[in-house]
Amino acid sequence: MKMPSIGEKIVLNSRKHDHSLHRRWLDNIVIYKDEDIVVGFNHHTIVHEPNKSEWITEHPAIFYFDRRYWFNIILIIADQPFYYCNLSSPFYFNEGMLQYIDYDVDVIVQLDGSYKIVDQEEYTKNCLFYHYPQEVQYQIKTHLEVLLKWIEQGDGFFKKEVRNFYYKLYDQY
Repeated sequence: MKMPSIGEKIVLNSRKHDHSLHRRWLDNIVIYKDEDIVVGFNHHTIVHEPNKSEWITEHPAIFYFDRRYWFNIILIIADQPFYYCNLSSPFYFNEGMLQYIDYDVDVIVQLDGSYKIVDQEEYTKNCLFYHYPQEVQYQIKTHLEVLLKWIEQGDGFFKKEVRNFYYKLYDQY
């Protein structure tokens, strides 16, 4: 699978199950990549909404995508930093655009490890509206459990040393 290069400016493109636009972030810089993972950041980037409106992000954010999992993680660097996790399809990268399908359920995680699962009603509604296949529903359920285990055990991007490693890479820019 093609991957972006370190230092490359890419677009993050979130789609719904029918491939319609969910949200698009412009001007993201890749700071780390390997055969499965893409980590990058954005700050004051333009975000396009499906209704043609746009807004600009307020805080810097470091994003973590791993094509082995059905979620992605964003560390929002605010006065009180926190993680915003999206249940989503694994990403694919093509022509400067990292794309994935957003599957509604999100988890907001504080640095102390406390978390809140949100938008489960939206997921239930969209399961019917978009006719999510059983395989997609299984992957979302399974990977929500994986994500919660990472959070509860402080693994992956939630591990302080890992977070600090990516933060140092971000800080170099």
